[in-house]
Amino acid sequence: MKTWSRKDFLKASLIGGGAAFVAGQTRLYGQVAGAAGSANGDIRVGVVGINGQGNGHLRDYLKNLKGARAVAICDVDSVLLAKRAEECKAAGVVVETFTDYRKMLESKNIDAIVLGTPNHQHSLQTIWALQAGKDVYCEKPLSHNVWEGRQAVAASLKYTKNIAMVGTQNRSSQDIPAAIEFVRSGKIGKIQFARALCYKERASIGKTQGPQAVPGTVNYDLWSGPAPLVPSRRNSKARGPLHYDWHWFWNYGGGDITNQGIHQMDVARWMLGEAGLPSSVASFGGRFGYLDDAETPNTLVSVFTYPSAPLIFEVRGLPMKVGMKAMDAYRGSRVGVVVQCDGGYITVSESGTANIFDNDNKKIQGLSNGGNGSHRANFVKAVQSRKVVQGLVEECHYSSALCHLGNVSFLLGKEQANAAIAEAVKADVSSSEAFGRVMEHLKANEVDTAKTKTVKGPLLKIDPKTEMFVGSEKTLIDAANNNPLRKRAGRGAFTIPQLA
Repeated sequence: MKTWSRKDFLKASLIGGGAAFVAGQTRLYGQVAGAAGSANGDIRVGVVGINGQGNGHLRDYLKNLKGARAVAICDVDSVLLAKRAEECKAAGVVVETFTDYRKMLESKNIDAIVLGTPNHQHSLQTIWALQAGKDVYCEKPLSHNVWEGRQAVAASLKYTKNIAMVGTQNRSSQDIPAAIEFVRSGKIGKIQFARALCYKERASIGKTQGPQAVPGTVNYDLWSGPAPLVPSRRNSKARGPLHYDWHWFWNYGGGDITNQGIHQMDVARWMLGEAGLPSSVASFGGRFGYLDDAETPNTLVSVFTYPSAPLIFEVRGLPMKVGMKAMDAYRGSRVGVVVQCDGGYITVSESGTANIFDNDNKKIQGLSNGGNGSHRANFVKAVQSRKVVQGLVEECHYSSALCHLGNVSFLLGKEQANAAIAEAVKADVSSSEAFGRVMEHLKANEVDTAKTKTVKGPLLKIDPKTEMFVGSEKTLIDAANNNPLRKRAGRGAFTIPQLA
C-alpha cells in the first residue's frame, strides 16, 4: 500500500478553519441584518442550569468569550443559584438570578440563552427561547425523544429571526472535515462500517430505600418539567439529590449513548455522509457487574442500517478487569470513532484528531490541525453575523434520534441466554463480531456469561421520512412508536407544542 505524504493527504482533504463544513451540509438559519446585543455591542447571555457543563458555559461567558458576557443565571436549586451568583460577583460580574426559566425569558436585558439543563428539558426550553425571541445554544442531545426533537427543528425553521445551535462541538472541529473528505475520496477503498465508541468506566450509583426527599431549596416541579412528576430515587451525598445521576434514569436521560455517545454518533454519521435516520435498528446489552438504582444499560450495542454502510454504536461502563481503571479499547480507541474501509481505517479521537491506518495497523498519516475549535465561540459568531456557523439543529436532531432509537430497541427487548443470542446474530457480521467482543469484555470483568442473560432487542424498521417505526408486527410497532423515547409530549404547563 502507498504511504501517503502530507501533501497527498491535503490534496484529498478539505481543510478549513473552525467554521469549516463538508460541502453540501451547510444550512443557514436566521439570516437577518444586525446582531443582538447591549449598547456596548456585547451579546447579553443568560445561562440556565449552572452545575456541570452549565457551569463550564458560565465561566467561559464570564471571562473567555469576546463579544458576549453573562448577565443572568437560572437554576431550580436556590442554594446552587446563590453560590454561583457569589462566584460571579467575586469575578467582578453581578448577574441577575432566576429560579423559573419562564421568568428569565421575559427579561429584555437578555439577548441569548445557553442551556445546560438535563436532557428532558432541552427541546421545550429551546422552543420557548425561540418563541420568546431569544437566540439559543442548547447542550446535547437536542431532545429526550425523537418526536420532540423534530418539534425543536420545526421551531428553528419557524422562528428564523433567531439563531439556534446545539452542543455537538465536533462540528467545530478543524480536523474532522479533512478526515471526512479523505474517506470519501476512496483512497483507501469503500467504507465497510463506522463504529462509534463510548468506553468509560461508570461505577455503581448505589441503592436507595424507596422514594427520596427533595430538599425544599429545589423546585422539583420545575426540575421535572416535561417529565412525569414522580418521586425522586436519588440522594447522593457526593452529587446531591438530582445532579448528574439523572443520566441513568429513563425519565430524564438515556444512559451513556445520549450522555457521551451522541458526540461519537454524530461524527460517525457525518463520516458516512448520511443525512437522516437509518432504515432499521437493533440493540443488545444490559446492566452488568453490580446492582443499583440505575435503569439504563452500562453495556450496549446498537446496529443501525444506512444505505452507505452500517453504523455501530458501543457502550462499555465496566473496566476491562475487576479492580483496574483501564478500559477496553477497539483499535486503540476508547471514546471515538473508527471507520473501516476496504484498504484501511480512520480513527477520530474524542478531541477530533484523526489518524489513518492500513489494515496491518500501520499508521499512514496523522492529522492535527487545531482539534476541536471553540463551539461556544462559534455560537457568538453566529449571533453576531446572524448566520449559523456549525451545530445545526437538524443535524443534531438526527444524531440525537439515533440514540433514542437504539434505546427503544433495547427497552422492547427480552433477556435471553447468551448462547441463544450468539446463534441468532451469527448471520449478521457486524452484530456477531460486536456480541463476541461484549462476551469477552464481560468475562474479563468476572461476569458469568453462562448464567447471566443479556437483553436482545428486536430489529425495528424505520421510515426515515416520517421518523416512525414501521412493519407488519403491529403490536411491536405500536409499542415502539408509543415508547416515551420515540414520543412524549410533556405534561401540563410543560407540554411541548406540536410544530411539525
